Amino acid sequence: TTKYPPSLIIYDLKTDNLLRKYVFPEDQVKQDSGFANIAVEDTDCDKTYAYAGDLGKPAIVVYSWEKNDSWRITHHYFNPDPLACDFSVKGHNFSWTDATFGLGLSAPNADNFSTLYFHPMASYNGFSVSTEYLRNRTVADDNFDAFKLLGSRGPNAQSSVSFVDRKTGVLFYSLVNLNAVACWRTSNNKYLMKNQGRIYMNEETMVYPTDIKVDYEDNLWILSNRLPIWMYGKLDLNEVNFRVFSAPVVHAISHTACDITPRSDILEKFVNKAKNITKDIVAKVKPNSSTTTKPITVLLTLSCLVRFLAT
Repeated sequence: TTKYPPSLIIYDLKTDNLLRKYVFPEDQVKQDSGFANIAVEDTDCDKTYAYAGDLGKPAIVVYSWEKNDSWRITHHYFNPDPLACDFSVKGHNFSWTDATFGLGLSAPNADNFSTLYFHPMASYNGFSVSTEYLRNRTVADDNFDAFKLLGSRGPNAQSSVSFVDRKTGVLFYSLVNLNAVACWRTSNNKYLMKNQGRIYMNEETMVYPTDIKVDYEDNLWILSNRLPIWMYGKLDLNEVNFRVFSAPVVHAISHTACDITPRSDILEKFVNKAKNITKDIVAKVKPNSSTTTKPITVLLTLSCLVRFLAT
């Protein structure tokens, strides 16, 4: 029996009153269970669901507010990848086998169910499943193929926490080994490295990004805490070891693969810049010189680029 079993503590944030405490049943908490992240689907208050990832014994525990009940769902996509268990942070090398960790919920789809994007921490891959298959324990067991492999983030790209901005549909996630936070636009059907953007990367200030959230005012929040240094070394108390970062979502993803700026706006800016560059080149070229054809070459090149962007 666990002295302090994992529990959901639910407060009314307007009054700070405790609304409910739900203790996970013993049969849903295994010997090495650990719950580091939770995603809440709350578009309908009475039908709110919470999804808690078990990183110690691969699973997701689903809790229903309406039923005041929970159930445990397993799938091989929740398991750590044995080839992705090696980590290196600020000179500390270690091996972690953390399973289900990153959880991010989309806005409701046309069928009123959200998409849960998830990944084990010891993995390079991203996965997804509709919450339609999680809200009912029998349905989840009978629809094994409902869980989808999205693709790979690339080598050395293990990720812990993640969060979906429901307004832009951008999935934010940490890159533990790279001291970075990256993003992927969920409207993009291809989960490829070239479609994923780095929004912030710093070997001093972003050591072990440990939490990511987007608030109701469209601000991105990131917490870093240098946990591996504390676990395997010693924190320097003369340095800043805990940091909180914040930026508007649209600024954070600007000029990355996740940028939601309309393509027409990008094209207009490019065309205007191209015109200015061409004018400068033409002005510098002297008549009857051997370089008189260069402006034409430049114009043709820019024209081809404009046509490419417009397609």
